[in-house]
Amino acid sequence: MKKIFIAAIGILGLNLTSNAQSSNASHTVSLNLSNAIELTFTAGASGVSMSFSTADHYQNGVDANNAASIRVRSNKVFNVAVKAGAANFSSSSATTMPVSNVLFVKESAQSSYVNLSTTDQDLLTSQARGVTNFDVSYRANPGFSYDAGTYTASVIYTATQQ
Repeated sequence: MKKIFIAAIGILGLNLTSNAQSSNASHTVSLNLSNAIELTFTAGASGVSMSFSTADHYQNGVDANNAASIRVRSNKVFNVAVKAGAANFSSSSATTMPVSNVLFVKESAQSSYVNLSTTDQDLLTSQARGVTNFDVSYRANPGFSYDAGTYTASVIYTATQQ
């Protein structure tokens, strides 16, 4: 009798399982991606100060190595250009100092500097999509032609998707 009762429960259980039902539904998800690029300073955003206090500084110039860190985030390949915000340094001095041939910049891992002017100059080319971090270094060499004082120039970095 126990065997019949267990067999009956087993058959009933199979019968319930075979009568189980299911239902499916599909949902479409769309991702609307736009081109996105962002250039930010991650260190050194407040600027850099270069002091000329000896004749050797005026003769040979002064370097500010790894003066700022920049991060570019882009979903496309991109280039980074650099230029001066104005043709001349701002100063309270009566002497006008041009940015070109005085102030230079480079991506710190590179060996040569870019001569700054008011025209975009290539700093980094064909960088892969994603996140790129790099440092910049400056070199200033005004020579002996300018009066003492504080001279200020704006340097503009532009990241452009290709």
